[in-house]
Amino acid sequence: MMSGKMKRSARSARAVALAKTRRLSAALRSGGIYAYAQQARLSFLPAAPARPEREGAAGNNIYSGFSRAQREAELSRAQGVSASVNGLEELFLTASGVSFREIAGAVLAEACRLTGSRFGVAGYRDGVTGKILAVALHGKSQKMRQLKKGSAVSPDFAGLWGRVLKGKKPLLANYVPSAARVKTHKFLGVPALYGRELLGILALSDPRGDYSADELKTVSKLARVYAIMLKRKLAEDGRRREHDALLAIISSSQDIIYSADMAGKIVYASPRVAAYGYRPKDLLGRSIFDLIHPQDRDLAVKALAKARETGRTLPMISYRLRKKNGGYFFMEQKSGIVKSGGRPVLITGIARDVGRKTSAAALLKENEATFRNIFETSGDAIFIKDLIGRYLKVNKACAAFFHLTPKAVLGKTDAELFEPEAARSSTMADREVIRTGKTINRTYDRVLPSGTRYFNIVRTPLRNPGGELIGVLGVARDITRIKEAEGELAGAKASEALGKVALPMAHDFNNALAVINGYAALLDEETAASSPLKAGIGHIISAVKWAAELTSQFQTFARHPKPGTRNSGGQK
Repeated sequence: MMSGKMKRSARSARAVALAKTRRLSAALRSGGIYAYAQQARLSFLPAAPARPEREGAAGNNIYSGFSRAQREAELSRAQGVSASVNGLEELFLTASGVSFREIAGAVLAEACRLTGSRFGVAGYRDGVTGKILAVALHGKSQKMRQLKKGSAVSPDFAGLWGRVLKGKKPLLANYVPSAARVKTHKFLGVPALYGRELLGILALSDPRGDYSADELKTVSKLARVYAIMLKRKLAEDGRRREHDALLAIISSSQDIIYSADMAGKIVYASPRVAAYGYRPKDLLGRSIFDLIHPQDRDLAVKALAKARETGRTLPMISYRLRKKNGGYFFMEQKSGIVKSGGRPVLITGIARDVGRKTSAAALLKENEATFRNIFETSGDAIFIKDLIGRYLKVNKACAAFFHLTPKAVLGKTDAELFEPEAARSSTMADREVIRTGKTINRTYDRVLPSGTRYFNIVRTPLRNPGGELIGVLGVARDITRIKEAEGELAGAKASEALGKVALPMAHDFNNALAVINGYAALLDEETAASSPLKAGIGHIISAVKWAAELTSQFQTFARHPKPGTRNSGGQK
């Protein structure tokens, strides 16, 4: 039987833990950093003491009480981590224009809160320079610190950062000699990895007590989510840089580039309009017909009406456009239609002042150089096929997917470059464009010499100046990294949900087994060795031990669920 002193000690420990839990919950309700939508109820309960071998039914009850307390502590910790993960995901997915610094600061604040750390650093890789930038949290202050590319080792931790970054492995140390300006004796660092790609680091120090294995698991889980967020943010910034580069090309063009809705209202005008006295914002919302010479206006109205009806524009249209000072200039326009849901929604045009050109040859040469530059330098795969599916022209990005040169791809068909099923799918898409004369936009997975990749492919009919269909123009964008990031994020959320359901069940099984084992042990002691029941009781005790091992495996699975695996026997 447990002594009165032991009972009072256990009650006191649970009371202290409950008081800590209430204080932390109150702090969150009062507006703690990055508490988000859910209030995480954290508990720091002491581990249950080893169960005395001979304590009887009363001892079993006390031991069961400690088991419940431990279970509640683990459940509360899991709920706190889950709330943090959900909050971070909500911040990233719903906040508009969230920055790397804000992502790092949010993850770091949660890591410090969940582990009780008073100091921490969240580092992330800059997508342009490759340098490691860091957000440091010390008390209530935050500051930005940039580490040099290559070393990425903070003198504040005497090389511990470097061990985590270079080794790409977690590091937990509850005794570290003081170094430099920051005096710390405890350190917990976890790399933010996406596969084997190092994207950042979470480094913590100065906790309330020692760092434990549970806190290492908590920070590792946050680091996985952090890595996914960084990967998606890097992809988003890459797309934004491409968009900005395209705008820079448009801004530097000597042609007027504009977009208008199907009623003729201007929604975008390039900076080139300044050469004719306008500011781009002055033209937004105005009708394009108001700027066209009265004698040419009827032609423009009919051309737009035809485009609305057919979804196609004329190969070329010429008219006079009014300058801000009231004069006019002759221009030639090439235009296209942007569709949504199969219906025309925008018309885009490139208008050239032909009065400034001295010859048709110079115009052709300039156009050719511009489009060749876009064609060859684009990061997207661009290809042109004839009506029977042979590649007539491909850029370097397209040829690279096949580990070939552009010249080696010319004249080949999809059957010579893809596996049979992918070749049939690609050929059917080409035929649909040729048959319908419409642009299609679809996503495919392709097995290439470089591996399995996901592509978003836009195919559009290619016509000669007379409007005759002569082939298919395609642009393929590699979206493999985006698909992988989306899958990782969904998998992390599914694992959290499974763990919350499975872990309580495992604890309940353990409690039941503890009661059975206790009564079986009492019966074994009270039964004579010569009794025929002695062997049966031994079988019960053995079965309970076997069941406890299975339950332990179930708990491991609940904490680290992996789709498609079973812990029993180690088989898949």
